[in-house]
Amino acid sequence: MGMYLTFTIGKDKRDLVNDITDFHIDNSASTNPQWLQARQNEDGMRQVFVTVKNEDGSPFNLTGCNYWFQGKLPDGIHKIIDAKHGVTLDAQNGKFRFDMPKQAFTVAGSYVQAFFRIVRDGESITTLEFDLTVLADLVYNDLVPSDYITPFEDLYGKLKDYITKANGDFDAAMTQWKKDVANLINDLNADVSGINLTITEIKSQLSALEDKIKADGLLTQAEFDAQIKSVNETINNALAELKQPIPVDDTIIVGKPVSAKNKSALDNLKASIDESKFNMVFITDTHYAQQSELDDYAPGYAVDHLNNALYLDDSVDVIAAGGDNIDGHNNSYPGILNDQKKFAIELLYGSNNHADKFALNGNHDDGSWRLYAYRDGNLTYQNSTPETIPFAQFRADYQNADLLFEEHRNGDSNYFYKDYPEKKVRLIGLDSNDTPEDKLTSDGGLKYVGINYMGYRQEQLDWIANTALQNVPENYTTIIIGHCGADPTPYDDDLSDPTHGHHTNQAQLNQIINNFIKGTSETITNNVKDFEINVKTDFTSQGPRVMAGYIHGHDHKENYSTTVGFNSIGVINSFGPSWRYGDNDGWNLITLDAENHKLIFKGFGLATNRTIVY
Repeated sequence: MGMYLTFTIGKDKRDLVNDITDFHIDNSASTNPQWLQARQNEDGMRQVFVTVKNEDGSPFNLTGCNYWFQGKLPDGIHKIIDAKHGVTLDAQNGKFRFDMPKQAFTVAGSYVQAFFRIVRDGESITTLEFDLTVLADLVYNDLVPSDYITPFEDLYGKLKDYITKANGDFDAAMTQWKKDVANLINDLNADVSGINLTITEIKSQLSALEDKIKADGLLTQAEFDAQIKSVNETINNALAELKQPIPVDDTIIVGKPVSAKNKSALDNLKASIDESKFNMVFITDTHYAQQSELDDYAPGYAVDHLNNALYLDDSVDVIAAGGDNIDGHNNSYPGILNDQKKFAIELLYGSNNHADKFALNGNHDDGSWRLYAYRDGNLTYQNSTPETIPFAQFRADYQNADLLFEEHRNGDSNYFYKDYPEKKVRLIGLDSNDTPEDKLTSDGGLKYVGINYMGYRQEQLDWIANTALQNVPENYTTIIIGHCGADPTPYDDDLSDPTHGHHTNQAQLNQIINNFIKGTSETITNNVKDFEINVKTDFTSQGPRVMAGYIHGHDHKENYSTTVGFNSIGVINSFGPSWRYGDNDGWNLITLDAENHKLIFKGFGLATNRTIVY
């Protein structure tokens, strides 16, 4: 169901339209006439494969680009601005795919105008128009055309986020949302497609909501829902089918809904939760992949397993994905990028977001197993050094910079902390794959291949010692989560053998944590090349603090150790032992019983029940 288009930026051209008021493009006057044809009712399977070249014929570099399809339907009235359905296939060679939405094929006839916009860092270029025709479907001919403008839909969907971020200050939330709506519509009106939208009615409805807030000082949930429903109806009248239905089982975006068997077990787990205590779901080593090089694996179940965990969203404080969220064994680089994006979307948006959602970085999440296997001679089909997923892409896919759950980060770092004052808990998340991306070998790939080279560097350790572990109230309990365990290995300071797992500066991190627990000070150093650190800790004025445990995955088994001076607690992998044995899941609901100094682990699936005293 695919069509192939090629555009040359700077070379393709067409004659100007004589009468812009009667806009009609004559493709015979174009240096690069191309076409696409579809039938009414088609949805998603009509894919356009696009190659973009520079004027000299070289590939146009699409690194960091997003793709918009923009068009004016054959009725000459409705517009499509779709920023959601473009997928990079090969950035270096200028190739992307666009999965055309059903809204593009509601009206039979020839498009007035259709083209792609390529966007990067707020700047954009457009391709030449192509001839897009829609054949009539005389069997199902009751389609209703409408404007389909995905940037506005995305902004509307964030309305609840605005209110959450404003900490209940509806005035501030609505003011910011209206401003962003107005800015977006101004931007769209300035576009060559000429959207000509209005937000007068929307402003009127929001004004009524503000008046209610000012009169009463606070809204009941029912009143708020009624007002938002009114706003919603106004937007729907203005932009037709603005709202998107929730696809599956009230919340699920990706993957299967919770099975009846699992629902029964999850309901029992949910019924046992004491919501007055701090509760966290820790699901780790899901290893999601649409395909894998390893056949004795069950990675396809991973998002379904995530949906099992998300079922507890309304009853827990945190749902944490503990790293190795994706498998990274897919031979397709766009494939592993898509795996990460899908997992991130489901984690962040696959539930009603009562609980905070945090993703940790694991040693599989950069897809570097492919690079390791290539250098080992095991990827015979690979003709060049496999790409790895940049850390920046992980940060972007999980929206670290947006601080969706009001956590504290070092910029958009993969490490964070958040306080839960009602539960008197500080939760700290670590990045145990904090390795130098700028160190490369002669083949152009990473020197420190993430699959085996793990650890911590100066900036993160300094932040942990002097930010995350500071100003912790005396009556708080601290919990640390990470991908890798706290026990050092014999290979942490000798990085010469790439076949071993290295956890460089793990021992130094443990020193920092023990200084925090004891309320002491120390200068902590290590001189391993490319991992040099010099961190000063001083917890003397803060005094000793309570840490319940350091919870991790990576080992693919349940384990427990206190040899490092504190509880290091391993949680079982979620993906199951083999696809041959079915959908085997395993993760823990973890409850902090601060009064009795216990961490209570309740197991789902293959995970077991445990109680850890601290």
